[in-house]
Amino acid sequence: MGAIKVNNHTCVVSLILEHEGKLLMLKRPRHKGGNYSLVGGRVEPTESVTHALIRESFEEAGLILKHEDLRMVHVMHRQKNNESIMQLFFYASKWAGTIVNKEPDKCDGLEWFNTDELPINTASAVLLAIILYRQGVAFSEFNWKYPENAWAAGTSIRGLK
Repeated sequence: MGAIKVNNHTCVVSLILEHEGKLLMLKRPRHKGGNYSLVGGRVEPTESVTHALIRESFEEAGLILKHEDLRMVHVMHRQKNNESIMQLFFYASKWAGTIVNKEPDKCDGLEWFNTDELPINTASAVLLAIILYRQGVAFSEFNWKYPENAWAAGTSIRGLK
């Protein structure tokens, strides 16, 4: 019998930043899909998830966040291109700094959207996570090819068409 290979998981953090009933979204350039997403990124092996989110938020958008102002609201285990991704979504409504696109090569712009009127071309995993967070659902699995996985099977949920 051969050795057992253990898959590595990529850990990603995303920021649901809300202000006056609106969410901050970033638009990926066309060569990166052109969809709207949330500020955030990959967690480096040497950092905690909250440090990664604080770092990514500053690097991408000039946001200065504090640990005590972050609240984890949803975890999604998803698959993309045969990669296993654990994505942690944190909510915040407080920040310092000036919101600015600090990575124009990776982002076409940052915009505020009404929480009930998100762009049609929002990345599907992000849209699902936002909807589930707003419904109080703390965990989901997305894009796995198992029959019991409702999100892969296309089962409709409130707010997702």
